[in-house]
Amino acid sequence: MLHLTHEEVPHSVAVLVEEVAQRDTGLLYIRATVFVERDSQEGILIGGGRMLKEIGSRARQRLEALPGTGVYLDPWVKTKRDWRNHEASLRALGYFSTPD
Repeated sequence: MLHLTHEEVPHSVAVLVEEVAQRDTGLLYIRATVFVERDSQEGILIGGGRMLKEIGSRARQRLEALPGTGVYLDPWVKTKRDWRNHEASLRALGYFSTPD
């Protein structure tokens, strides 16, 4: 995503994998949400659908090499205002480990 958007989207993006499941078709289904801090960043990443499709396609190709199986990647982009400045958001996105 950052390779495709270069300077257009600051490095204020986070990816949360929300579901991983093996489907009856044999494909590995992965649903992931990309969080950005501003609506304008969301628009850039979606890019009329073209940018999100290209991001998803490149990510899927790299992911398929890992399990050696087909991958259905279901990416979503959502704005989560100023997520980097809120400890609860950082925890939810996995940036802090939770005590056992």
